[in-house]
Amino acid sequence: MDEEAAPIFKSSFSQGAFPSPDGSLVASVQGSRLVLQDASTYEIKRTIQLSADLASNVSFLKWPPPRITSSSEEDEQNLVEQPLRVLVADDQTIEVYDAGDTNWKAVLDPGFGGMKYVGFGGNADEVLVLSEFGLKVTIWSLKSSFHVDLQHPKVGAKGFGYRPGTNQFALLTRPAAHDLLSLYSTDSYMPIKSVELPTVDAQALKWSPDGRWIAVWDSASAGYRVLMYTANGQMFRTHEQPVVGLGLRTVEWSSDGEYLVLGGYDGSVVFLHNFKFNKAIEMRHTTEMKIFATDIWSEELSVLGERNYTLITPPVNLPTLESPASDPNPKIGVSIISFSPDGLLVATKDERMPSSVWIWSLENLTTLAVLVQLSPVKMVQWHPSRGDLLAVVCGTDPNGGSTNSTPAAYLWSRHWDYPKTIQVSRDLLSAHLWLRWIDRKESKGLAKNEETDTSIGGQDECVQFIVGDRERYQILKLEETIIAKEE
Repeated sequence: MDEEAAPIFKSSFSQGAFPSPDGSLVASVQGSRLVLQDASTYEIKRTIQLSADLASNVSFLKWPPPRITSSSEEDEQNLVEQPLRVLVADDQTIEVYDAGDTNWKAVLDPGFGGMKYVGFGGNADEVLVLSEFGLKVTIWSLKSSFHVDLQHPKVGAKGFGYRPGTNQFALLTRPAAHDLLSLYSTDSYMPIKSVELPTVDAQALKWSPDGRWIAVWDSASAGYRVLMYTANGQMFRTHEQPVVGLGLRTVEWSSDGEYLVLGGYDGSVVFLHNFKFNKAIEMRHTTEMKIFATDIWSEELSVLGERNYTLITPPVNLPTLESPASDPNPKIGVSIISFSPDGLLVATKDERMPSSVWIWSLENLTTLAVLVQLSPVKMVQWHPSRGDLLAVVCGTDPNGGSTNSTPAAYLWSRHWDYPKTIQVSRDLLSAHLWLRWIDRKESKGLAKNEETDTSIGGQDECVQFIVGDRERYQILKLEETIIAKEE
């Protein structure tokens, strides 16, 4: 694997740089300017002067959501190519720019009260604002001066979502003593239906990827409790199971929507099948690995500061971290559930073993691999279009050691003989390291049925990602001549 690294770029926005949905551009704030770079050549395509107050207090930098696809051929034909826009905001002002139209600009003033969350709505023509203290959600239309206020939202950005395929809007609210699930029409945001939820304290909602279901789950004190609603707001089923102590910590849909997956504070991962939402599979994170069919890769640091992985033969005791009984926020439970885009693999993390990433195969329902890092795992992220490729980013050594003084990103693929360690610039601080994939889309001129080589093991394949900290970032390009195992 050959690595091509761009120079280090400075960033004035603490959250770093963001790739566009089509993978063509990278947006960042540098000084008083919004900068758009070509993701392939790193050439600056456009700079935009921001207002002085906004430039010094940027809190949000967003691209619009990826274009929603549909399995319906008729809906695919009706899809309209949306403009490529970028949003910059602080807690008082929102500015939106069109990447391809230098004459287009929108400035929104949400008024008094500040903003807790800002982003695009269901498409590039809408901006959604959650006011400070969660008093209301406002959706602005960039096509007109129209905006609508939705009152009494709860749980911030986790409490709303757009239905895949139609953009119907769902919102959790609590106007009085009970939680409500409210549904709104596309474009006009007129209320369609509100249903009272039998919850103690609803935590979040998530649409299934196919748009058929809405999952709403209760607080961890209620155990494992998930409510399933149809797209029109009809209660379908409640899943409950007894548990000692706290219940749910993490909830995710599988990429194809076949499973709703529950991660608990007890370390279990429960798969509910979308036919009746009964328990189909339960997997558990164990501190001792005895299965020889599982690859256990342990990160090692040489005396020269070089990082690599060593394959360990079971049985293996994974490093654990015990939370004090007095800790009000105990570091236990499944904090990460992340599905590959093809839905065949899932990566998880149990906070009892904070430096380990578990990779499960849903084809044979087994643990495929465990990556044991020297430092706590901060994030895992599958490549958006390659089902086999997983990136891992770690934090700093909790004991104050120097194991992570040289920053690195880690890549795993089921088609490789061993995981890869990608050394990044020493100018980046490991404590604040982040990573974002650049997923280059096919050109618009490509015929729908044109045959292209998109196989994982194809020749001369390239992957790109951005890695950085709070002040700098760089774009890494990895050329792979042969990345599949030779059979």
